[in-house]
Amino acid sequence: MNRSASTCGRVVAGAGIVAMLAPGMVLAQASNPMWQSGYNWMCEATARTICERDGTCKIDGAAGAKFEIEYENSRALFPEGTVKIKRHYRQTVNDSPLQAEVKVELADNRVLWLTAVDASRTYSQAWTGAIVEPKGGVVLSITQGVFCLPETSGTPKG
Repeated sequence: MNRSASTCGRVVAGAGIVAMLAPGMVLAQASNPMWQSGYNWMCEATARTICERDGTCKIDGAAGAKFEIEYENSRALFPEGTVKIKRHYRQTVNDSPLQAEVKVELADNRVLWLTAVDASRTYSQAWTGAIVEPKGGVVLSITQGVFCLPETSGTPKG
């Protein structure tokens, strides 16, 4: 396998795949680290933070919604409907206290950022993070905290 690397811009090439990495980023394994605990995840979003174009943000006290991530079917199931996962990948940053983050981009432009609650996964298989929904107009974005657990066989959905 032919591998090459340049010092500026960190270009890594191999087996016909080329990846551009920003300074401080390292090339991670191809697999999603959440898969160690399963392909289906039950998640719950907390109250929403709504940020507007004028720079103000407010917390919407509405209860968060439960949703499911199905990596095996490349989709996320929300109460309002199913959304296709465009792509997901692992990202690590040099000298970060987080061992790995998982970014999940949805077809409706929402983005999930998740990291293991317990970096060693010794005490918990839970992942936590945020779901960000970019908007246009007066409201610029809606952000919610997210907590996810792997779905165990026999656990009812919803």
